[in-house]
Amino acid sequence: MYKRNPDFFADITGSQVIFIDMDQGLFYLLPLFASLVLRLLLNGKTLSDIKGIFAEIPEIPADYEKRIDDVFNNLIKYKLIIESDTPDDIAEPLLNYLTHQDLQEEEFNYEIKPSTDVQKLLLDDPIHDVSLDGWTPTAK
Repeated sequence: MYKRNPDFFADITGSQVIFIDMDQGLFYLLPLFASLVLRLLLNGKTLSDIKGIFAEIPEIPADYEKRIDDVFNNLIKYKLIIESDTPDDIAEPLLNYLTHQDLQEEEFNYEIKPSTDVQKLLLDDPIHDVSLDGWTPTAK
């Protein structure tokens, strides 16, 4: 089983999933396909279970099993998830007609790539310099 890496900020709500690595200043916005795979993994589903669930989606690409494997491998590669004895406590995704339409509109995009678009902002933000005693800005 897997859970979110506690070293990253993660927002897993609705169909949007983001991870932020504050130490590196990296931002990950997962496409819907990858978000669904992640959410199912965090609910304790195996890769085999997930492939079975995706097999039921109308017009799923023929290479959907490879896409699921690629999502999993990237979640591990970028350390967004870690092994755990218990699954995360998040809502299991609802796979319905609207979800299927959204997946088709995104062309079943599954790529997870780190973004450095906000890297300078994240690394320069003084909130990262907060101690347990709080943050006291220095006078300039």
